[in-house]
Amino acid sequence: MASTIAADADHADPAATIGDLRTAADPVNTVRCDPAVAWTTGNVAEAFPGVFTALGFTFTHEPMELAFRTMFHRLGVFTEAELTVPQRVEDQFWTAFEGRAAANLDQFHRVASLTPGTSASAVEKQLFGYVRDTTRDANSPRRYPLLTVKAPRTIATLPKRHDALFARLRGWRRQQLPKIERMDERSCLDLLDDARGRFRTIMIEHLVVAFVSSGLADRLAAMVEVADLPGLEARLLSGVGTDENEVAHDLWALAHSQLELDEFLERHGYHGPGEGQLHGACWREDPAPVLARLDGYRRIAADDPRAPRRRSAEQARVRAAATAELTATAGPVRRRAVLTLTDLTARFLALREQGKAGYLLAYDVARAAARRLGDLLVARGVLATSADVFHLTYDELMAQPTADLRALADERRALYQRRLGLRLPQGWEGAVPVSAAPRDATEGEPPGTVFSGVPASSGVVEGTVRVVRDPATAEVDDGDVLVCETTDPGWTSLFLVASAVVTDFGGMLSHGPIVARELGVPCVCGTRDGSRRLHDGQRVRVDGGAGTVEVLA
Repeated sequence: MASTIAADADHADPAATIGDLRTAADPVNTVRCDPAVAWTTGNVAEAFPGVFTALGFTFTHEPMELAFRTMFHRLGVFTEAELTVPQRVEDQFWTAFEGRAAANLDQFHRVASLTPGTSASAVEKQLFGYVRDTTRDANSPRRYPLLTVKAPRTIATLPKRHDALFARLRGWRRQQLPKIERMDERSCLDLLDDARGRFRTIMIEHLVVAFVSSGLADRLAAMVEVADLPGLEARLLSGVGTDENEVAHDLWALAHSQLELDEFLERHGYHGPGEGQLHGACWREDPAPVLARLDGYRRIAADDPRAPRRRSAEQARVRAAATAELTATAGPVRRRAVLTLTDLTARFLALREQGKAGYLLAYDVARAAARRLGDLLVARGVLATSADVFHLTYDELMAQPTADLRALADERRALYQRRLGLRLPQGWEGAVPVSAAPRDATEGEPPGTVFSGVPASSGVVEGTVRVVRDPATAEVDDGDVLVCETTDPGWTSLFLVASAVVTDFGGMLSHGPIVARELGVPCVCGTRDGSRRLHDGQRVRVDGGAGTVEVLA
């Protein structure tokens, strides 16, 4: 189904809307915005890191926006009339500024105010990793009656439905990938459209999971605070059993010749350093980042506590012990409620990571179909190189272009290359203050400097800093402290050798902290600028329970 919003934006009366989405020459940029609207790169930029190409954004934007709205409709927050993509960018849940994804905090606040059991500050903390000083909770019970009818039914049926959908996506990917190299243009376009529809479907379920898990985690945090058990929250969120546990184990099995490379790539090849962008490379296309890690994994014996299966078992034990500690503070009447909450939170956290894997399965098939389509357009003289297919929009491709689009692709490629050197802040209001990407520190902060962040995964370790920008080319030695801006599932291979993880962005329910807790790796997230102030080779002490990173030498 072709997008309607791009066409509308090109012909809209400038006076009729504040938000200015895109132009034909530059379909990946919001250039004007109401100065009162708040935006953040938190969480959404973790799902889609880096810079969108024209195809990547137009493939993703409308399905994602509709998925947000359908999710809230299922929960009873939105009416059926709200199941459309708004013309004004200020009324949308997300967009792109200079090609980079950003979420509309005002829209999430609006939803939080209509939802019992959560609030604007809770949404900011759990989804985006920080709470602004200006955030005020102002819940309205206007839609509470409908929510009490629709939300419980949606939530109760979700886990089984989510598991089934994920299994179908895996089977669909397995069936489609071998066919793509023989497809003609029409077949590629049909598959691209099919992948887009499946992406929207899994995103609806994934977003319900993300929203519900945030509410559950917030209630769990409040219970821990009342019990006066600092540090228990991270342990309660450990050992839930995620998709990344299986990736970690299969990496280890591959290194120990218990699994063939083809089988590993069939299971996990949709992951990789570029998985979050449609044009990015994944392990299926280039397994070099995986193969480069195998020597390190071979040194981890099956009975080593660092072996993935042993790590998972230990973290499950940690969670069980933490649950027992929390229930001991509750009376007989409340004990069952505490156990129900901890079990439900664990189940939804596991589903949260499964949902990320699910939309990456859809992305992987779309990526393969687009590359094949690029080859065919080069053969017809429409494009100069097959990679330029990613610099055309979804609608332009669906129109099966016959004109020479090489000049347009050149123009958009130049925009994309320029944007690689730009950065957005973590949060802002109105027009985005774009800046050049800061340079890495040539000298680290002096000994005694302490960085503070979110205490995301407990444990205290000392190690050598390794700042990583690209996980595909990173050289992380056993015991290094992995320091980066943010992570996605393609980074899992680095977690197996890192002694600790420190990220600039994210909160308790971001990808990096979840994986760190599953593998028992101390983690401090949300340091904001740790990856720019720390330097390779520095010695640091990471305290994941306190949320601090101290420079030792």
